[in-house]
Amino acid sequence: MLALLLTGGIAAAAAPQGPRLAVVKASSKPPGLELVTVNRNGGDPLRLAGGGLRSRPWVDSFSPLSWSPDGERVAFSGMVGFRKGDDYEPIRKLFTVRADGSALRPVRGTNGAVGPVFSPDGHTLAFTRSVEREAPTTIGGKLRKEGFDGASIWTVDLRTGAQRQLTPWRDGLEYFASSFSPDGSTLLATHEDALLLNEAEPVALNLDGSGSRRLLDDGTSPVYSPDGSRIALVRRTVEYGDDRGEDSDLYVIDADGGGIRRLSRPPGRHELFPSWDPSGERLAYVRFSAARTEAAAFGVGDALMQINADGTCQSKVASGPSMAFFVPAWQLGPGRGAGRIEC
Repeated sequence: MLALLLTGGIAAAAAPQGPRLAVVKASSKPPGLELVTVNRNGGDPLRLAGGGLRSRPWVDSFSPLSWSPDGERVAFSGMVGFRKGDDYEPIRKLFTVRADGSALRPVRGTNGAVGPVFSPDGHTLAFTRSVEREAPTTIGGKLRKEGFDGASIWTVDLRTGAQRQLTPWRDGLEYFASSFSPDGSTLLATHEDALLLNEAEPVALNLDGSGSRRLLDDGTSPVYSPDGSRIALVRRTVEYGDDRGEDSDLYVIDADGGGIRRLSRPPGRHELFPSWDPSGERLAYVRFSAARTEAAAFGVGDALMQINADGTCQSKVASGPSMAFFVPAWQLGPGRGAGRIEC
């Protein structure tokens, strides 16, 4: 099972059939970042993009991945260089690559983009433009003399390149897109506003322009289940007593924000990046150590995990002492449901 990503680079080959899980793997020996897919047990790895330090684009490890509805392509954010200036800001843009590792292409007009999200019809990508600059800069056509720190959600039509801005630019205001509803009418996102001094919160944006609604008082990375009836997300948990500290755990709620259920309770761990299997029966995610060490800060020693949507049969898919894993995403399409995990 743990053979998954314990090998080096994997050459492109024919796209395997059946359930597949895309994940970003970071390794220190040799150093590199790779976008790979594996089967439901972590085996049969196939590299789609990335590699060593000289590979371009560098795969952005903290930017979630997104599969096209037919499972033929995966979208990701890649770094192609750095802006000139003291802040040394990475230059990011979106890319798509086929499930067999071929046809790696940039998505035009997506400079500065992270977190691509395919629409249900596969014609549109939602994404987030994030800007963090201390020097004077121009954002949204306005000169920001004190610098700028904010994030706004956009969409791009993959056929025409036409773009649409969904949330406004404002210093201290951040929106991060994460999941379309199955009918394409709603986009889930994480909202955070420095002026309100509150927790990051999951929200549902109505794409007809009629506004948004808050799902919970706190939470991040909300994602719809395949049938749209449930939402998985991450919430911060404060532990008291001998094990006091802050963790982040997986939860599932009803699509209207009710029926909250905590899936796991591991002390001293951060659980991030939930992704639904196409059957709606299981979730993949990453578990990070909450230890305050340099290795833990870079995800070394973490694990690629899975759990049934009812909170049972939590199990490890892969881990490695010199590796880190990020942003798992289940491949979509007919015949790719992994089903329940058998304990």
